[in-house]
Amino acid sequence: MRQFSLADQFRDEARERAVLSAIAHDAQLYWRLIDSLPPGVFVDEAAAWKALSEAVEGERPPVDAVPGYWSASDDPVGDAEKLADLYQRRLLAEAQERLAEALHDEGVPARELAGRLEEEAARAQQAIRELSSGRLQLASDLVRGVLADARERYEARKDTGKPVMGIRTGIAKLDEITGGMEEGLYLLAAGPSFGKTTLATQVSQAAARQGVPVVYATFENGPANLVTKMVCAGAGTNSRDLRRGYADPDRLARAAAELEPVLRRIALVEGTARLTVAEVRARALQMMNRFGTDRCLVVVDYLQLWAKASAELRGMVSARERTEALAAELRGLATRLKSPVLAIVSQNRDKGDYGTNGKSAPTLDSLKESGDLEYAADVVMFVHRAQDRTAMEPARAVDLTVAKNRNGELGKAELIFRADLGVMREETARGAMAP
Repeated sequence: MRQFSLADQFRDEARERAVLSAIAHDAQLYWRLIDSLPPGVFVDEAAAWKALSEAVEGERPPVDAVPGYWSASDDPVGDAEKLADLYQRRLLAEAQERLAEALHDEGVPARELAGRLEEEAARAQQAIRELSSGRLQLASDLVRGVLADARERYEARKDTGKPVMGIRTGIAKLDEITGGMEEGLYLLAAGPSFGKTTLATQVSQAAARQGVPVVYATFENGPANLVTKMVCAGAGTNSRDLRRGYADPDRLARAAAELEPVLRRIALVEGTARLTVAEVRARALQMMNRFGTDRCLVVVDYLQLWAKASAELRGMVSARERTEALAAELRGLATRLKSPVLAIVSQNRDKGDYGTNGKSAPTLDSLKESGDLEYAADVVMFVHRAQDRTAMEPARAVDLTVAKNRNGELGKAELIFRADLGVMREETARGAMAP
């Protein structure tokens, strides 16, 4: 006779089948639900989940991975969350069973039971945390990968004769300073109207031109507005002229056609109160799978607006706490995706560039109002008015200063910002914009 198990009370075969069937009929659900469905969630249909995962990630039709008579869930997101909750309850039930066994074991002194209780609680908590933080890895297990990466970079440098770089930003001096964008959190800070979004969209397009998919979460501009800005910049047209009906539609159409291969690699996610870092990760994994890449670029425009709007963070008292927590999550996202995350941030009014009237370059202190962001970031960059250069209106001379670089040098790139055309380019020796 089978022995009773408390953990078995927290399994739901019908719900497992319903979720699997829903994914089999809509493969896009896999990328939405993957964070809610870590290993161990499917206990009755583990083999079907494995087959389904392999089919979706291998871009094969997933419908054959599950029996056709299974009914699909009407609420796969909700059911996936319930399955994850059941999994966590199984972990706790197993801990309780082990503790109960010790409680009835006369060979275990009572004084040891309190210690056992703490150990079991810690074990269960750690297992639950690892659902979202990824599996534990020993440093020694990573050596082979580190050496393989070093050899791959060495051979690439020998073949091309050029240094191996991360994702290039389209700004040569910035890439020279940082080595391109690698895995990590990059903060781009500036005062109002200094071209933060302009620069972020340019970097996004530069990444897409290199075959790197981009997920751009936008809280300040609507997705259509961002596309308008990019097309107008490509056409050399003021977006205000488009809104007023003065822009040449044929010129815009030509620019859009030239940009089409780039824009198809840029996924725009409209920021809402319900958007979570887990959802952004799912979009990024989906794009990486679609284009067959092992990295992507995630852009957040911008950090404080997301922190303020996020329903997930409303339990925190202050905006500072929410911003710090979100920055930490984004750094974790970069680690899990092994990709760069570029987050736009605002500066303090009393310490940012627009608080000093351009008399000095901004410092890391200008981020303090929003928490200790500089500690979470791998790279911190500021766009600010140039200290020793001017430009003829409507152009503006600005500097892009790298104030923190965990992996390399500090420095600045001298740029010219044309707010009217929505472009920011490096300044040439004669003071013009580089092409």
